Amino acid sequence: TLPTARAHGLADLQIVVDAHERYAWKFADQQATTTVRALPAGDYAVELDGELVASVERKSVADLASSLSTGRLKFALADLASLPRAAVVVEGRYSEIFGLAHVRGSVLADGLAECAAAWPQVPIQFCENRKLAQEWTFRFLGATLAAARERADLAAVGDGLRTVEVDVTQLDAAPRSSVRRPA
Repeated sequence: TLPTARAHGLADLQIVVDAHERYAWKFADQQATTTVRALPAGDYAVELDGELVASVERKSVADLASSLSTGRLKFALADLASLPRAAVVVEGRYSEIFGLAHVRGSVLADGLAECAAAWPQVPIQFCENRKLAQEWTFRFLGATLAAARERADLAAVGDGLRTVEVDVTQLDAAPRSSVRRPA
């Protein structure tokens, strides 16, 4: 049984689904709503003030193997790396890459290791099945949106602070304090 709690306390997570995504997740079991439109990278994303904050690329094990073999995954990872936060979620277990019929598991394992080394800011998360991959994506997008909102709030507070200038050249001429310092 999956949790039904909100992702990072967000009342309603707005998830953008790529228009080219076939058999898109509906997030029906999560407190989220979806809109469909073209994304520059990934299949599912969240925005803050019209800017993409995070995106997740979804893969089945077979699609992952195909993308690794053809080199398409490297292009997708490069696009994802250009975003503030991104990840790849795989609907299956890592061990499944060693049981595929048309490609050697060691070749796929090496390819995944190369991708992790080249784009460490884009994790590749294996989940056991489609439902868990959707749940992980919901939680990841919620966490990244909450963090982006917090950063934006802190930046707004910082912008409101006043800068005070002090002329340090006159400090030597200032009278000494009469407060005794402890010995």
